[in-house]
Amino acid sequence: MHRPTRRDNVKSINRRDFFRRSAAGLLAAGLWPGAAANAEGPDEAFRFVVINDTHYKDDKCGEYLEAAFSQMHRGPSFDIALVAGDISTAAAPRELRAFKQLTDAYLKVPTYCVLGNHDCPGRSRKAWVDTYGMDSINYRVDHKGWTFLGIDTTDGGKSSGVAVHGETIAWIRNALRDVPSKRPIVLFGHHPFGEGVHYRLVNAEEVLRLFVAHNLKHVFNGHFHGLTQKKSKGYGLTTNRCLSLSRGNHDGSKEKGYFLATVEGGALSYEFVQFEHRSTAGEGAGDDK
Repeated sequence: MHRPTRRDNVKSINRRDFFRRSAAGLLAAGLWPGAAANAEGPDEAFRFVVINDTHYKDDKCGEYLEAAFSQMHRGPSFDIALVAGDISTAAAPRELRAFKQLTDAYLKVPTYCVLGNHDCPGRSRKAWVDTYGMDSINYRVDHKGWTFLGIDTTDGGKSSGVAVHGETIAWIRNALRDVPSKRPIVLFGHHPFGEGVHYRLVNAEEVLRLFVAHNLKHVFNGHFHGLTQKKSKGYGLTTNRCLSLSRGNHDGSKEKGYFLATVEGGALSYEFVQFEHRSTAGEGAGDDK
């Protein structure tokens, strides 16, 4: 992970102070300071994948995910993988360990996971921390000039009416102090941020306002098993269909898959890639969040 130099920090503070002073005027004009700051982006292109809601339960789920991960590697190469929560079905240690073993063995790229409500029922994070470590709750990853922020949006096993906790909000505020204002940012967490999306976080706007002086490019989420694509203040907010054998999609769609995202010239684009699998198990099971 990149650590900013002293020179980076000085530039970041100056830019941030400027954008904070001018934020009110820009917002009044219908502009988002982060988008305005995107004068130029890093030139080095790369790809990453985004997976959500695998709901690992048993060996059959493992075989399904092994096939899905193998399909990913038959496609275009990618540098990193993001997993937007609900890795497991019941946060059983064997479920979490099995999923980690699968990503280690078959994805073969750095894989960054965040908690879903199925991964911490009863607010217990012990199995998660035992598998992924304490630094997997909220964390920052820098890659080729982009910053990825993985955050905890959970309130135990609660599926609706969820608010991001104060600890996570404080962590985001602190993390952004070291991110230069022009650096493109991808935010990912489990519960949706997009306006009008089922199970949207009740304090989504409060969290998003933390990025007013930064170059937020996209927000990837899961929890709602369905494709939703929203746009707000120059950045995108997206949920996807699940990649699960044991669960179906909430929007009634049959496709299962993942996003393949491409970064080039400071811009981010993505496409849904369908996982072709002979099994139809899990279809119609989307009511279980």
